[in-house]
Amino acid sequence: MNHKNADADKKSVSKADNTGDLQPAAQDKDENVLIRRFKISMSKEDIASEIEALAVQYSQKVKMPGFRQGKVPVDVVKKVYKQALKEEVIQQAVSKLAFAQIEKDKIAAASEPYVEKMDNPEGEDFQADIAVETLPEIKLPDLETLQVRIATADLHGEAFDEAKQIEKVLEANKRSLPVKDRAIAENDLVLLLVQSADKTGKRKWPRQEIYFMMNKEKEAEIAGLHDELLGKKSEEKFTIQRSYPAAAPKKAWAGKDIEHQVEIKAIYELKKPELDDNFLKSLGMKNVEDFKIKLKEEYQHRQEHQKDEKIMEGIYETLLETSQFPVPRSLQEQEVARQLTQNRRPLNFKDDVEKAKFKEMMFAQAEKTVRLSLILEQVYRQHHIAVTDQDLEKEYAHLSQHHSLPEKEIRKYYSEEKKAAELRDHLLNVKINAFIRDKIKINEV
Repeated sequence: MNHKNADADKKSVSKADNTGDLQPAAQDKDENVLIRRFKISMSKEDIASEIEALAVQYSQKVKMPGFRQGKVPVDVVKKVYKQALKEEVIQQAVSKLAFAQIEKDKIAAASEPYVEKMDNPEGEDFQADIAVETLPEIKLPDLETLQVRIATADLHGEAFDEAKQIEKVLEANKRSLPVKDRAIAENDLVLLLVQSADKTGKRKWPRQEIYFMMNKEKEAEIAGLHDELLGKKSEEKFTIQRSYPAAAPKKAWAGKDIEHQVEIKAIYELKKPELDDNFLKSLGMKNVEDFKIKLKEEYQHRQEHQKDEKIMEGIYETLLETSQFPVPRSLQEQEVARQLTQNRRPLNFKDDVEKAKFKEMMFAQAEKTVRLSLILEQVYRQHHIAVTDQDLEKEYAHLSQHHSLPEKEIRKYYSEEKKAAELRDHLLNVKINAFIRDKIKINEV
């Protein structure tokens, strides 16, 4: 929830708006109401002094023919590295002066400042026009006047059905058992040995073992494999001839005539376990009564969790609707970058229209995420919500009980600075959510 600002991350000042390929239709910086502009300057005397100091540092490091390292005269360094010295001094000055101005004016920066214009004539004073995107001013609504409407079904959920929940557990724990006395049927798991070959190019792909679930709705890499297998038995061998279209999912087969040599190695049927002592023991249960009690407790816990999620979704939507302010583009871009980093699938677009729609969707989601984050941050600042040592003590005890570990082990785990910070952030979010949930009225509809 914490957004970096210029004071927290004093890196060199950007010279351009460095954004990636997936960015929104570029809005002119002059149209961005969150852009703050100011000027910085440095006298020619100060520039000369800084160049002199930097040249001394260079003289102690550079290697030049005819001089021992560390013994190069400063005047020689200034002559040889004249342009490099000046550029480095100006770059450091821009960064230092820009951040100093941001700190002096107490600017709540949402991103690094950047240079819009630089004026640096030879032998004259240096001047630059700096711009930085700022965090918006957020005016929260009176939380106690807000109302959230939640459907009755979402608040109460379904009544606990013991037989139904037991059946779900048994279904989730199906085991694959080999069968030899019957043909392949729907919902079987089949182990195949397959070799595919290009009939025209005479290319053969390596023979490989694959598992195939007999589900008519499931698409197979080999077209029509489900129907070919249905009714066949273990150890049967057969050939499948296929002509694949240019748009076939497997690119290597696209637009080609492929022959598949298939051997059925094994057939397995998925069977639900019996609710017996062996199965209960595998779940860590002593008897059926304990299992049923635990099953009901877990169901009720899930129902409460789902209820809480629905309520918080409603609260968040209400806060978003009643808190309007411009969202920093730089924070949206950071959020999109974060989402793309988490997405492990390659991004392939059939055309520019599809790509444009994807961009629009990504930035709409990012705008909403950043807006909500800024609202919640304003809540905790405005209402002075904080994580206390007592909150941490309670959480250590809770985690110890939940994970069945000694409390000293929990404390040791969170002694690392990064993990401790993550725990505090989690507890802060919990306290913020509890605060706004207590203030905002929930109406059942």
